[in-house]
Amino acid sequence: MTARRLVENCVLTNQTAVVDEMLNKNLLPEEYIYPFLGDVMEWWLIDSWLAERLKREGEVIIDEYGCYWWGRLASGQAIYMDGVIQKIAGE
Repeated sequence: MTARRLVENCVLTNQTAVVDEMLNKNLLPEEYIYPFLGDVMEWWLIDSWLAERLKREGEVIIDEYGCYWWGRLASGQAIYMDGVIQKIAGE
């Protein structure tokens, strides 16, 4: 699978505003966030398959309310260009 295809199939939508609001209202356990909070630039809703693989790579993953959010530590480039995504895709 290419990195571009992986993103098309497994990264569902940007939810930075949603997760930020949940954090502001203390609706998410701190265990998921710290010490990464200052480093996360974007929050993406992803599927469980990608969540498991990103977690293995040490990425920030929130698993709550039946959803998986990835705390992306990069911004400004297409997600498929992220090194961790290319690694998971085997590129």
